[in-house]
Amino acid sequence: MRWLSLADGHDEFEEWVREEQARVVRLDTPLAGKVASLISGSDALRGAELAALLQIDHLFHKRFDECSSGERQLVRIAHALADSSESLVLIEPFRHLDRFRVEHLKMLLNRLTGLGVRIAYTDRAREHTPSDAFHVNPTMSQPQLVVTDVSYRHPLQASYAVEHVSYEAKQAGLTICIGTNGSGKSTLLELIAKSVRPLYGKVKWAERPVYLPAEKEYGPFPHAANRRVAQLQAVFDSEASLFLLDEPSVGLTEQERSQFERALIEKAVTAHVLCATHDEQLIRAADRILCLSNGALVFDGNRSDYMKRSALWSHMSSSS
Repeated sequence: MRWLSLADGHDEFEEWVREEQARVVRLDTPLAGKVASLISGSDALRGAELAALLQIDHLFHKRFDECSSGERQLVRIAHALADSSESLVLIEPFRHLDRFRVEHLKMLLNRLTGLGVRIAYTDRAREHTPSDAFHVNPTMSQPQLVVTDVSYRHPLQASYAVEHVSYEAKQAGLTICIGTNGSGKSTLLELIAKSVRPLYGKVKWAERPVYLPAEKEYGPFPHAANRRVAQLQAVFDSEASLFLLDEPSVGLTEQERSQFERALIEKAVTAHVLCATHDEQLIRAADRILCLSNGALVFDGNRSDYMKRSALWSHMSSSS
C-alpha cells in the first residue's frame, strides 16, 4: 500500500495512476439508499465479506444518510472495494475514522495488497504545506446553553442515536466530545444546533450557535481552494458565544492543524466551543471531556479526571 502526495511539484499521483492503470475512487461522493444494497450490489457474498471485514454489517438495515460521518466513510470504502479492481487509488480513505478503525482499515488494505490488489491512497494530513495563522475575533457575550435529557432515534430505527443526554454550558471553554464512529457525537451536535428535533427532552440557548458539520461538501465557500480552512476562518471571525464544530481538523495538513489548534484555544478563552473529534491533539487541549457510547453519555468531566480514569487513553498515549 502506497501513499501518494497531491502537493504541488509531486507528479507521483498521475504517474502511478497511469502506470498501474488504477481506478481512482473519490470517497466524498454522496450515496443514497440502504447500506446493504450499496455494498452487496450484484454479489451478495462479496458484500457480506467486505461488511464483516470492515465491521459494518450491523449497518445493513440503515439508510446511508442515517450513518455517522465515519460510518459513511466505511460504507463508501466497501462500495468501492465491491468492484473487483486490480489497482485502486483511494482518495482520503481515513477521513472521519476513529483511531481504531484507521488501524483496522490499514490492516485490511495491507491484506488486500498481499493478495495482489495494488492499492495507493492520499492523505492530506501527511502533506507539508505553508499555512497562514487564523485570525480570531473575541466574543463579548456569555454563552447560555442547557440541554436537558435529550433523546433522538432515526426514523424506522430500533435503537436511539442519542439517549437521555444532558449538557450545560454557561461559561467559555473548550469541550471535546469523543466516542467511536456511530457513538452519537454528530447527532448530539445536530440536536444542540436544532438541525434535528429531539424526540424527548429540550435544548435551550440564548443565542444561535455557530455550527460547522463534519462533511466538507456542506456549508459555505464552494469555490475556495481549501474550503475547510475558509470555513474555519469564518468560524473564528464570528463573535458568537457558542460554537459547535464536528471534526473540524479532518483534512487539514500538519501545519494547518497546528495553526487551527492555536486559534481554537484562543477562541475558547472568550466563547464556549463544543467540538466532536478523534484528534488526539485537540483532546489534550480540552478543558472538559464528554464521552459518548452507543448514544449514552458515559463521562462528563475535566480532562485530568478523564485521563486518570481512562485505560483506553493511557494505551493511546503510550503508543502514540
